[in-house]
Amino acid sequence: MTFKSAKAFLLGLLCIFCFPACHSSSPSNKAEGVSVQDAAGHLVTVSDSSRIVSVGTALTETVYALGAGSRLVGVDNSSSDYLPQTAGLPKVGSRTALNAEGILSLKPTLVIITSDAGPPQVVDQLKTSGVTTLTLSTNYSVEAVKKKVQTIARALGLDAKGEELSNSIDNDMKDVKRLMDRALATPKVLFVGRGPNMPNATMSGSGTTIDEMIRVAGGKNPMTAFEGFKEMTDEAVVNAAPDIILMTEKSFERSGGVDGVLKFPGVALTPAGRNRRIVAVSDMYFQGFGPGIGRAIYDLTIKLHPEVNAGGKGETTTPDAGGDKR
Repeated sequence: MTFKSAKAFLLGLLCIFCFPACHSSSPSNKAEGVSVQDAAGHLVTVSDSSRIVSVGTALTETVYALGAGSRLVGVDNSSSDYLPQTAGLPKVGSRTALNAEGILSLKPTLVIITSDAGPPQVVDQLKTSGVTTLTLSTNYSVEAVKKKVQTIARALGLDAKGEELSNSIDNDMKDVKRLMDRALATPKVLFVGRGPNMPNATMSGSGTTIDEMIRVAGGKNPMTAFEGFKEMTDEAVVNAAPDIILMTEKSFERSGGVDGVLKFPGVALTPAGRNRRIVAVSDMYFQGFGPGIGRAIYDLTIKLHPEVNAGGKGETTTPDAGGDKR
């Protein structure tokens, strides 16, 4: 062995035993992690998104839309109610009554929740257990939806797909703008709901996904004196004088169709009641604003303003009852 070859041999040994990184030019298989911002503005590092528990229908819908449904190992009860593809997944309770033990038993590497999920002690337990927990805003706006889509996509290492979904929402909203340019009125739209175990119907005030949907689709919610939901009363409904009664399909069927809705407090004495203008839409429209929000707003715009769709696509089964002129 020559001096040069001996020197090279010794250097090789040093590199192998003392400097392991020297002989590995290929990237590490261990995830380095990505940092995303949560609802409070804190950075959360996600290094493993292979086992996800998602709490919130819109969040779960987003995971599926990103093509990462196979990573889900558990969802909340509401997600299972509205997303058939979650039928075979374990349920971890309702959004506001989560079970920490149930979630942790699924061995998640990432838990994605909304900021109104709870109770707080359960969320704290998840975080102190060492499971990466990403809390996202419940802000109800199209821009907020896009931000959530992009954040989840980043956390899951699917940035390109997130950008694609975000662009799709933008394109849908451009279509909505074109419809709104042809709208002739701003109808007063009262949302009425009736749950499976509710003896009385409720109406939506401000601060809800419904209130925002009505506004963005070119309607006016006449019930803005209160936030959230309130039981219907004759006086309140008659004074509101809605042009349209808006409901989910399940509530509409549960109420007995148009004739059943006309028996609700005050409805028969309103313009909507006299014109039998009851609009029923998919229950998914109001589930916390998911990646399908643009298409949902487009469809609702047509239902609230049938005049914009003359000769186009969509359903226009009820004549426009008027409303506040623009």
